[in-house]
Amino acid sequence: MKVLRIGYVGIRTPKVEATAAMFRDVFGLEMLKDDPEWTVLQLPTGPNDFLEIYGAAFDDPQVAPPDQPLFVAFIVEDVTEAHEEITDAGLEASNIVWADALFGSPSFAGFAWFFFTGSDDQVYIIEQVPA
Repeated sequence: MKVLRIGYVGIRTPKVEATAAMFRDVFGLEMLKDDPEWTVLQLPTGPNDFLEIYGAAFDDPQVAPPDQPLFVAFIVEDVTEAHEEITDAGLEASNIVWADALFGSPSFAGFAWFFFTGSDDQVYIIEQVPA
């Protein structure tokens, strides 16, 4: 597997608005979605790279791993191949989530991810984004 970049950072916090304001006002990130339980900011590394901030009430284990305060996604070319390599290495991995099926929209075609538990018991994400 070849990691292309880090394309997603997720933060779970009870202070969604204050955290989002910090990244918007101090770091200069553009806010794409402003919601008290799920805020999305654009990372400068690419059009499909995001910082997402989740509140305590956000509960969708296909989008954000539960009970994890911080998680990152490593972008790869082929999520299916990466999934096979992760499981072949003996690491526990979720099923692959295909965004177009999850969100019911063809505009998400090509986006996919899965969570895996590293040897340090931390949850990580492998993600594929459209070219």
